[in-house]
Amino acid sequence: MVKAIDLQVTLMLEERGPAFKIPEVVQALSVAFRSMGKVLRTEKEMVEELRRWDVKAVVVAGGLKIFGWTNFDEIKEGNDYVGSLLQKYPDVFIGAWMFLDPDLGWKGLKELERCIDQYGFYGVAVGGALTGVPANDKRWYPFYELCEAAKVPVKIWVGHLAYSAAMPGGEKIRLYSENPIPFVDDVAAEFPKLTIICAHHPWPFHNEMISVLIHKPNVYNEQHGWSPKYFDERFKRELNSRIQDKVMFGSDYPFFSYERLFNDWESQGFKPEVLEKVYWKNAARVLNLKL
Repeated sequence: MVKAIDLQVTLMLEERGPAFKIPEVVQALSVAFRSMGKVLRTEKEMVEELRRWDVKAVVVAGGLKIFGWTNFDEIKEGNDYVGSLLQKYPDVFIGAWMFLDPDLGWKGLKELERCIDQYGFYGVAVGGALTGVPANDKRWYPFYELCEAAKVPVKIWVGHLAYSAAMPGGEKIRLYSENPIPFVDDVAAEFPKLTIICAHHPWPFHNEMISVLIHKPNVYNEQHGWSPKYFDERFKRELNSRIQDKVMFGSDYPFFSYERLFNDWESQGFKPEVLEKVYWKNAARVLNLKL
Protein backbone atom coordinates (compact mmCIF):
# COMPACT_ATOMS: atom_id res chain seq x y z
CA MET A 1 0.00 0.00 0.00
CA VAL A 2 1.21 3.49 -0.81
CA LYS A 3 2.27 5.65 2.15
CA ALA A 4 1.71 8.97 0.39
CA ILE A 5 1.02 10.67 -2.91
CA ASP A 6 3.37 13.64 -3.00
CA LEU A 7 1.89 16.49 -5.05
CA GLN A 8 5.19 18.41 -5.27
CA VAL A 9 8.61 16.88 -5.75
CA THR A 10 11.46 19.00 -7.11
CA LEU A 11 13.85 17.36 -9.55
CA MET A 12 17.34 18.02 -8.25
CA LEU A 13 19.20 15.43 -10.29
CA GLU A 14 22.89 15.12 -11.05
CA GLU A 15 22.07 13.85 -14.55
CA ARG A 16 20.11 17.01 -15.38
CA GLY A 17 21.31 19.56 -12.87
CA PRO A 18 19.12 21.49 -10.41
CA ALA A 19 15.59 22.50 -11.30
CA PHE A 20 16.77 26.06 -10.66
CA LYS A 21 19.47 27.32 -13.03
CA ILE A 22 20.53 30.04 -10.59
CA PRO A 23 22.76 28.50 -7.85
CA GLU A 24 21.78 31.17 -5.32
CA VAL A 25 18.17 29.95 -5.49
CA VAL A 26 19.18 26.42 -4.48
CA GLN A 27 21.25 27.77 -1.59
CA ALA A 28 18.47 30.09 -0.40
CA LEU A 29 15.88 27.30 -0.43
CA SER A 30 18.22 24.91 1.37
CA VAL A 31 18.69 27.49 4.12
CA ALA A 32 14.99 28.38 4.31
CA PHE A 33 13.96 24.73 4.65
CA ARG A 34 16.91 23.78 6.88
CA SER A 35 17.76 20.97 4.48
CA MET A 36 20.14 18.37 5.85
CA GLY A 37 22.88 16.89 3.69
CA LYS A 38 23.20 17.19 -0.06
CA VAL A 39 20.21 18.25 -2.12
CA LEU A 40 21.31 16.86 -5.49
CA ARG A 41 20.54 13.18 -6.09
CA THR A 42 21.25 10.78 -8.89
CA GLU A 43 18.21 9.52 -10.73
CA LYS A 44 18.76 6.09 -9.18
CA GLU A 45 19.09 7.49 -5.65
CA MET A 46 15.89 9.47 -5.98
CA VAL A 47 13.88 6.55 -7.33
CA GLU A 48 15.19 4.23 -4.61
CA GLU A 49 14.35 6.73 -1.89
CA LEU A 50 10.80 7.23 -3.14
CA ARG A 51 10.32 3.46 -3.28
CA ARG A 52 11.76 3.03 0.22
CA TRP A 53 9.21 5.48 1.63
CA ASP A 54 6.36 4.10 -0.52
CA VAL A 55 5.76 7.51 -2.08
CA LYS A 56 4.31 8.21 -5.52
CA ALA A 57 5.45 11.58 -6.78
CA VAL A 58 4.22 14.38 -8.99
CA VAL A 59 7.19 16.39 -10.23
CA VAL A 60 7.63 19.85 -11.72
CA ALA A 61 8.62 20.36 -15.35
CA GLY A 62 8.93 23.48 -17.48
CA GLY A 63 10.78 26.49 -16.15
CA LEU A 64 10.34 30.13 -15.18
CA LYS A 65 12.47 33.10 -16.21
CA ILE A 66 12.93 34.06 -12.57
CA PHE A 67 14.72 30.73 -12.01
CA GLY A 68 16.98 31.19 -15.03
CA TRP A 69 14.95 29.35 -17.68
CA THR A 70 15.00 31.70 -20.66
CA ASN A 71 15.84 29.33 -23.53
CA PHE A 72 12.67 27.69 -24.82
CA ASP A 73 14.53 24.83 -26.47
CA GLU A 74 16.11 23.98 -23.10
CA ILE A 75 12.67 24.04 -21.49
CA LYS A 76 11.34 21.62 -24.12
CA GLU A 77 14.37 19.34 -23.66
CA GLY A 78 13.73 19.33 -19.91
CA ASN A 79 10.07 18.46 -20.47
CA ASP A 80 11.10 15.50 -22.61
CA TYR A 81 13.40 14.33 -19.83
CA VAL A 82 10.56 14.54 -17.29
CA GLY A 83 8.37 12.64 -19.73
CA SER A 84 11.01 9.91 -19.95
CA LEU A 85 10.97 9.59 -16.15
CA LEU A 86 7.20 9.10 -16.18
CA GLN A 87 7.65 6.34 -18.76
CA LYS A 88 10.65 4.63 -17.10
CA TYR A 89 9.37 4.67 -13.52
CA PRO A 90 5.54 4.60 -13.58
CA ASP A 91 5.51 3.02 -10.11
CA VAL A 92 7.19 6.14 -8.70
CA PHE A 93 6.41 9.13 -10.94
CA ILE A 94 2.70 9.54 -11.63
CA GLY A 95 2.52 12.99 -13.18
CA ALA A 96 4.08 16.39 -13.72
CA TRP A 97 3.07 20.04 -13.45
CA MET A 98 4.43 22.51 -15.98
CA PHE A 99 5.82 25.85 -14.88
CA LEU A 100 5.34 28.46 -17.61
CA ASP A 101 5.56 32.21 -17.93
CA PRO A 102 2.30 33.34 -19.55
CA ASP A 103 4.11 35.66 -21.94
CA LEU A 104 5.19 32.54 -23.85
CA GLY A 105 1.68 32.76 -25.24
CA TRP A 106 0.77 30.38 -28.06
CA LYS A 107 4.20 28.71 -27.97
CA GLY A 108 3.81 27.85 -24.30
CA LEU A 109 0.25 26.70 -24.81
CA LYS A 110 1.23 24.29 -27.59
CA GLU A 111 4.09 22.93 -25.48
CA LEU A 112 1.74 22.26 -22.59
CA GLU A 113 -0.69 20.55 -24.97
CA ARG A 114 2.15 18.43 -26.40
CA CYS A 115 3.25 17.23 -22.98
CA ILE A 116 -0.29 16.44 -21.86
CA ASP A 117 -0.90 14.42 -25.03
CA GLN A 118 2.53 12.77 -25.33
CA TYR A 119 3.48 12.14 -21.71
CA GLY A 120 0.33 12.46 -19.63
CA PHE A 121 1.38 15.64 -17.84
CA TYR A 122 -1.03 17.42 -15.56
CA GLY A 123 -1.68 21.09 -16.17
CA VAL A 124 0.01 24.42 -15.79
CA ALA A 125 1.59 25.48 -12.51
CA VAL A 126 0.69 29.12 -11.95
CA GLY A 127 3.06 31.18 -9.83
CA GLY A 128 1.45 34.60 -9.69
CA ALA A 129 4.19 36.24 -7.65
CA LEU A 130 6.93 34.36 -9.48
CA THR A 131 5.76 35.47 -12.92
CA GLY A 132 4.33 38.86 -11.97
CA VAL A 133 0.97 37.78 -13.43
CA PRO A 134 -1.71 36.92 -10.84
CA ALA A 135 -3.68 33.72 -11.33
CA ASN A 136 -6.90 35.56 -12.23
CA ASP A 137 -5.25 37.56 -15.02
CA LYS A 138 -6.80 36.71 -18.38
CA ARG A 139 -3.39 35.94 -19.82
CA TRP A 140 -3.70 32.60 -18.00
CA TYR A 141 -7.19 31.86 -19.35
CA PRO A 142 -6.09 29.98 -22.52
CA PHE A 143 -4.03 27.66 -20.30
CA TYR A 144 -7.02 27.05 -18.03
CA GLU A 145 -9.26 26.42 -21.03
CA LEU A 146 -6.80 23.86 -22.41
CA CYS A 147 -6.54 22.06 -19.06
CA GLU A 148 -10.30 22.09 -18.52
CA ALA A 149 -10.83 20.57 -21.99
CA ALA A 150 -8.08 17.98 -21.37
CA LYS A 151 -9.58 17.21 -17.92
CA VAL A 152 -6.28 17.71 -16.12
CA PRO A 153 -5.83 19.71 -12.89
CA VAL A 154 -3.90 22.95 -12.60
CA LYS A 155 -1.85 24.18 -9.69
CA ILE A 156 -1.94 27.71 -8.30
CA TRP A 157 0.57 28.99 -5.76
CA VAL A 158 -0.78 30.53 -2.55
CA GLY A 159 0.69 31.88 0.68
CA HIS A 160 4.17 32.89 1.72
CA LEU A 161 7.10 32.05 -0.56
CA ALA A 162 10.38 30.65 0.72
CA TYR A 163 12.03 31.86 -2.46
CA SER A 164 13.50 35.37 -2.02
CA ALA A 165 12.59 35.53 1.70
CA ALA A 166 14.90 37.89 3.62
CA MET A 167 16.62 38.98 0.40
CA PRO A 168 16.77 42.72 -0.35
CA GLY A 169 13.31 43.81 -1.42
CA GLY A 170 12.30 40.17 -1.55
CA GLU A 171 13.86 40.12 -5.04
CA LYS A 172 10.89 42.29 -6.12
CA ILE A 173 8.48 39.44 -5.35
CA ARG A 174 5.08 40.78 -4.28
CA LEU A 175 3.07 38.48 -2.04
CA TYR A 176 -0.37 40.05 -2.51
CA SER A 177 -1.16 37.83 -5.51
CA GLU A 178 -0.78 34.68 -3.38
CA ASN A 179 -4.05 35.35 -1.53
CA PRO A 180 -6.73 32.76 -2.44
CA ILE A 181 -9.32 35.56 -2.34
CA PRO A 182 -9.65 36.93 -4.96
CA PHE A 183 -7.03 35.20 -7.09
CA VAL A 184 -7.96 31.51 -6.74
CA ASP A 185 -11.59 32.22 -5.99
CA ASP A 186 -11.99 34.15 -9.27
CA VAL A 187 -10.51 31.29 -11.31
CA ALA A 188 -12.66 28.69 -9.55
CA ALA A 189 -15.78 30.73 -10.25
CA GLU A 190 -14.92 31.31 -13.92
CA PHE A 191 -13.90 27.67 -14.54
CA PRO A 192 -16.17 25.51 -12.38
CA LYS A 193 -15.19 22.31 -14.21
CA LEU A 194 -11.48 22.93 -13.75
CA THR A 195 -9.78 21.10 -10.86
CA ILE A 196 -7.55 23.53 -8.98
CA ILE A 197 -4.95 22.31 -6.49
CA CYS A 198 -3.40 25.18 -4.55
CA ALA A 199 0.29 24.89 -3.70
CA HIS A 200 1.80 25.49 -0.25
CA HIS A 201 0.36 25.95 3.17
CA PRO A 202 -1.57 29.20 2.65
CA TRP A 203 -0.28 31.24 5.61
CA PRO A 204 -0.79 34.16 6.11
CA PHE A 205 -3.94 33.74 4.04
CA HIS A 206 -5.09 30.54 5.75
CA ASN A 207 -8.55 31.85 6.66
CA GLU A 208 -9.20 32.86 3.06
CA MET A 209 -8.01 29.44 1.91
CA ILE A 210 -10.35 27.69 4.35
CA SER A 211 -13.22 29.77 2.99
CA VAL A 212 -12.46 28.93 -0.64
CA LEU A 213 -12.00 25.22 0.15
CA ILE A 214 -15.42 25.15 1.81
CA HIS A 215 -17.14 27.30 -0.81
CA LYS A 216 -15.67 26.01 -4.10
CA PRO A 217 -15.98 22.26 -4.73
CA ASN A 218 -13.30 22.33 -7.44
CA VAL A 219 -10.52 23.72 -5.18
CA TYR A 220 -8.01 21.72 -3.11
CA ASN A 221 -4.78 22.54 -1.28
CA GLU A 222 -1.52 20.58 -1.08
CA GLN A 223 0.96 21.56 1.61
CA HIS A 224 4.46 21.35 0.12
CA GLY A 225 7.26 23.47 1.48
CA TRP A 226 5.90 23.54 5.06
CA SER A 227 6.10 21.42 8.15
CA PRO A 228 2.68 21.01 9.81
CA LYS A 229 4.39 21.97 13.07
CA TYR A 230 4.05 25.55 11.88
CA PHE A 231 0.44 25.45 10.66
CA ASP A 232 -1.90 27.95 12.25
CA GLU A 233 -4.09 26.34 14.94
CA ARG A 234 -7.27 27.39 13.13
CA PHE A 235 -6.13 25.55 10.01
CA LYS A 236 -5.30 22.44 12.06
CA ARG A 237 -8.80 22.43 13.61
CA GLU A 238 -10.47 22.81 10.24
CA LEU A 239 -8.26 20.10 8.75
CA ASN A 240 -9.49 17.71 11.42
CA SER A 241 -13.08 18.57 10.50
CA ARG A 242 -14.54 20.58 7.62
CA ILE A 243 -11.70 20.56 5.09
CA GLN A 244 -10.37 17.03 5.65
CA ASP A 245 -11.46 16.01 2.14
CA LYS A 246 -9.78 19.01 0.49
CA VAL A 247 -6.17 18.90 1.77
CA MET A 248 -3.34 16.85 0.25
CA PHE A 249 0.26 15.96 1.02
CA GLY A 250 3.17 17.73 -0.65
CA SER A 251 6.81 17.82 0.38
CA ASP A 252 9.22 19.85 -1.78
CA TYR A 253 11.53 16.84 -1.49
CA PRO A 254 14.54 16.77 -1.48
CA PHE A 255 14.63 20.07 0.41
CA PHE A 256 12.44 18.33 3.01
CA SER A 257 13.10 14.72 3.95
CA TYR A 258 10.22 12.26 4.21
CA GLU A 259 11.42 11.16 7.62
CA ARG A 260 11.08 14.70 8.92
CA LEU A 261 7.71 15.41 7.30
CA PHE A 262 6.02 12.13 8.24
CA ASN A 263 7.19 12.52 11.83
CA ASP A 264 5.86 16.07 11.93
CA TRP A 265 2.50 15.19 10.39
CA GLU A 266 2.04 12.31 12.82
CA SER A 267 2.86 14.39 15.90
CA GLN A 268 0.28 17.15 15.48
CA GLY A 269 -2.85 15.43 16.76
CA PHE A 270 -4.56 14.81 13.43
CA LYS A 271 -7.06 11.96 13.43
CA PRO A 272 -5.68 8.77 11.81
CA GLU A 273 -8.44 8.78 9.21
CA VAL A 274 -7.66 12.42 8.38
CA LEU A 275 -3.95 11.65 7.94
CA GLU A 276 -4.84 8.82 5.57
CA LYS A 277 -6.92 11.24 3.49
CA VAL A 278 -4.14 13.83 3.45
CA TYR A 279 -1.41 11.31 2.67
CA TRP A 280 -3.07 9.62 -0.30
CA LYS A 281 -6.85 9.13 -0.33
CA ASN A 282 -7.80 12.66 -1.35
CA ALA A 283 -5.25 12.82 -4.15
CA ALA A 284 -6.15 9.35 -5.39
CA ARG A 285 -9.82 10.37 -5.58
CA VAL A 286 -9.27 13.76 -7.19
CA LEU A 287 -6.68 12.50 -9.71
CA ASN A 288 -8.63 9.29 -10.45
CA LEU A 289 -5.66 7.09 -9.60
CA LYS A 290 -5.90 3.32 -9.45
CA LEU A 291 -3.55 2.22 -6.67
